[in-house]
Amino acid sequence: MAIVKLRKVTVYGLAQERDEVLNRLQGLGCLHLIDLQQEPERKAPEHPHHSVVHEALKYLDSCCMQNPNQHTRYASGSDCVQVAEAVLENKRRRQQLNDERDHLRQSIRGLEPWGDFQIPPPDYLGGLQLWFYPIHHHDMARLDPMGLVWKAVGEDHQFVYVVVVAREEPEGVPGQRVELDRRPLSELRSRLETVNEELEALQWEEVALTRWTKLLSRDLARAEDELSRMEALHQLVGDEHVFALQGWAPVSTLPACEDFVRRHQLAWSVEEPSPEEEPPTLLRNPRAVAGAEGAVQFYITPAYHAWDPTWVMFFSFSFFFAMIISDAAYGLLLGVLILFLWKKFNRSEGLQRFRNLLLAIVAATVAYGVVMGSYFGLTPAGLERLQLRLDGRPLMEDSETMMLISITIGVFHLVMANLVMAWRYWGRSHALSYLGWASALFGGLIYGLASPDPSPLAGWLAGHLGQPAETVRMGMASTGWTGLVAGLVAVLLFSSSRPFFSTRISDWIWRLADGLLGLTNVTRAFGDTLSYLRLFALGLASTALAITFNDLARGALEVPGLGILFAILILVAGHGINLVLGVMGGVVHGLRLNCIEFFNWSLTDEGYPFRAFCKKAGS
Repeated sequence: MAIVKLRKVTVYGLAQERDEVLNRLQGLGCLHLIDLQQEPERKAPEHPHHSVVHEALKYLDSCCMQNPNQHTRYASGSDCVQVAEAVLENKRRRQQLNDERDHLRQSIRGLEPWGDFQIPPPDYLGGLQLWFYPIHHHDMARLDPMGLVWKAVGEDHQFVYVVVVAREEPEGVPGQRVELDRRPLSELRSRLETVNEELEALQWEEVALTRWTKLLSRDLARAEDELSRMEALHQLVGDEHVFALQGWAPVSTLPACEDFVRRHQLAWSVEEPSPEEEPPTLLRNPRAVAGAEGAVQFYITPAYHAWDPTWVMFFSFSFFFAMIISDAAYGLLLGVLILFLWKKFNRSEGLQRFRNLLLAIVAATVAYGVVMGSYFGLTPAGLERLQLRLDGRPLMEDSETMMLISITIGVFHLVMANLVMAWRYWGRSHALSYLGWASALFGGLIYGLASPDPSPLAGWLAGHLGQPAETVRMGMASTGWTGLVAGLVAVLLFSSSRPFFSTRISDWIWRLADGLLGLTNVTRAFGDTLSYLRLFALGLASTALAITFNDLARGALEVPGLGILFAILILVAGHGINLVLGVMGGVVHGLRLNCIEFFNWSLTDEGYPFRAFCKKAGS
């Protein structure tokens, strides 16, 4: 659908112009280079300061306060390496002081019950040493018969803190000996204060260093461009006279490539990819739905000769998320959060596309919540007329119908996956096996809906068709059974890629074996269909939790005095937790149903992404 068509472009030029051509071709930025050398043992090129600048920039980007006043040039005698090393020294020193602070805090907590003193060296007491034991109150009576020299220096509700004086560690003391820092408590507290001051100074130093972010980003991009050119040199072929490079180019960029070749007096050739070749995959969708590309490639990059499921992912993921949340008010809260972060999504094209996906999710969640009549688990008066009802009963309260709806959605989702595969293989007998699965899935659904007697769907159709309910039910059962059996027969006959009209008996035997192997996917089809029940189950759980928290808050109102405060806390905390759980479930299970159940039936070939040979640094 939206996989960009590519052409294989080969460029030929003079050896002495190779570096300039590579540099300008990188500026053109439309080729995914092909490695003509094919050296698996080749070591990746390295840049002398790429890793240092990259690590420094990563550290500065994590700073919570960014200085908007950016430097425009380095000081005399300075460069990006020196600035990056200063940044990393700040990082190293902060890590070191943070570790020391943690150790000081632990030591202070350990010393506080014992008091402010300094442990003397062994020779100071003539070979005697101090041994420290926190002992439970009820074990103190066991100390006297032991004949030890000891002193209780403190106590709390749980322990008595006992110091024993002895040359060797005493045995049988009713407590676990502890090791204490040898420095006095006052010295530890003083050092902790100094460390905190130094950390604060380093934090402000880090904020000041963020003024170098723009220059470091520029130099990092230049270093990565240089690395990319060095890698490109290892991918082309040539001798002392000529060179040749090859790459995949989008069809829309061929005029620009032709102009480039003509201006630089180069030779070139353009070829269409053969069925045996595996070009990279470049997805290009309208901006409104392009945010779902990331969700697709999160799991798999479709092969070049496959299809792009971005549109399906965009709408199905939004709808599945909405079914799992099942509350219009929660959707509105998510919408408010998006508006609050609106400007942050403008930082890049990718974030803007992702924002469009989030807006679709919010719209679907609000719309589905209105249909279900749920607003924080309640249905306000006046909004009941917007709630979908069956036979006067709210749909959200009809568990049986909601389960049937979830399974029906699953069947249609999987039928769509198989129809896509049938379209891809159209013209080959193998396509009929996918049509067979579509028929079997849909037929099984119709047969299942007709099985109850009386069947609610048959009764509804009978009322609209003017036919007896039993006649309609029998017709549905017959149609569903026919579709199921015919579909499985098609799977049996056409799952094999062997010639259908072969006259060799061995081909037919193997074709039958392939068909029987294909029929083993019946259990997978059944399991995948039932997997869509999670839409109902998670939506029901979300609604039930919302109602539960409302009931708890209503009960808290009866508490005298602080009842209103307790009720507000329960509502805020409860619905906050429910919303977080709903979002997590919507993301995880919404992606699962698309990326596992749907893709397993419709995307059997994995590709690799298109990586343009382009410049990251500005000109």
